[in-house]
Amino acid sequence: MPHIPNDPDVYEVFTQNGVGKTLSHVGSIVSPRPDGAWHLAKETYGRRDDLATLWVVRRSDMIVSTGDDRDLLAAKTRMPHRQPGFPTARRRDRSDSPPAADSPLVADSPAVADSPAAPGSPAVDSPAEPRDGALSELRDDASRAADPELRDLWLALADDLFVLGNRLGERIVDYIDLEESLAVGSIGQEALAHAGTILSLCGFDEAAADAWFFDRPQARWRVSRAIERLTDWPSTVACGLVIAAAVVALAERTAEAGPGRTGQAAEAGPGGAWPPAIIAIRDEQRVHLDHWRRWARALTAWPETSEEFARAYAEVTERAGDLFGAGPQGVTAGVLPSAPVPAANLHERLAALVGDSGGPESRLPGRPLTRTAGMGGSALAYCLSRGRMVRDDYAPGVFR
Repeated sequence: MPHIPNDPDVYEVFTQNGVGKTLSHVGSIVSPRPDGAWHLAKETYGRRDDLATLWVVRRSDMIVSTGDDRDLLAAKTRMPHRQPGFPTARRRDRSDSPPAADSPLVADSPAVADSPAAPGSPAVDSPAEPRDGALSELRDDASRAADPELRDLWLALADDLFVLGNRLGERIVDYIDLEESLAVGSIGQEALAHAGTILSLCGFDEAAADAWFFDRPQARWRVSRAIERLTDWPSTVACGLVIAAAVVALAERTAEAGPGRTGQAAEAGPGGAWPPAIIAIRDEQRVHLDHWRRWARALTAWPETSEEFARAYAEVTERAGDLFGAGPQGVTAGVLPSAPVPAANLHERLAALVGDSGGPESRLPGRPLTRTAGMGGSALAYCLSRGRMVRDDYAPGVFR
């Protein structure tokens, strides 16, 4: 574990050789007094170059790592999308992989085919046309993993995260404040990565995940009705807050359950990956939740936005009652699972997280409501059309 060195007379020296350059560690010196250490460092490391900044820090005042901390410092919980070259490598791997000639369309799986159309919307008799040949099916070994009811809820939240991530991607350039733009972009990127990770844990391979998000007709999506309010910035803050809270609540429940909860072998996902991956998602979504809470407090405090945000927050939280209302695959719309206790408990946890936002009063219903297919409005429609348009511009074979 990190420790505090016991070297009171040793000082570490950091210098900056020019304005705009980085501050770098250049070496160590020994001195009985702090002021003497600074002057000795100036003579030792500033003889040949002009220094813009000189920092001298007593080594015993620092907390440093040791060789035993290598595993602790390794970024095992980081998502693949954060690694350099990930998008390019993924496209190359896709392009080089052979098509799955005998695999059924992902739209024929129960998760898609049994999803009913929205009331009043035309029936969907056939799946979307496949891209570049047939698509891969779900992996049998992982599709049976974990509690089936939790799995259905995760798939529903993956849809919400996917749309939220796309919407936030459009808002990266909305602000003069660079740091805020970067924060919004990071949250959007992680929302998309979490959605993809959830599908992977549920047994989707890359081609099946792409088909799930890009080839499924809108009438077969079952996003939360809160997605329809992903329009202006106050509504986006409210949507981001409730979706992050829902993911945190479900991740907490899944991490508590762990692999093998239903008597199965501890193979929840490839290599027993459910708990570590879900814990990583939980921790990152907690950071997102804190960010949206900060924005909720700010929009509530500013006289220019308080009334508008209160109205948006009321509408979003009222619609968010269906976040945990995804029924088992193949169950008719309007019918909640026969054992709704987990959904009720999750909804109660969601209400606690949303109520702790520091913003306006929540209108979240007292019990979970059922998700309905075909919701999402213009926010979902634009997200799907834009994604398909981008994919159509790629060379044949990149997306299978």
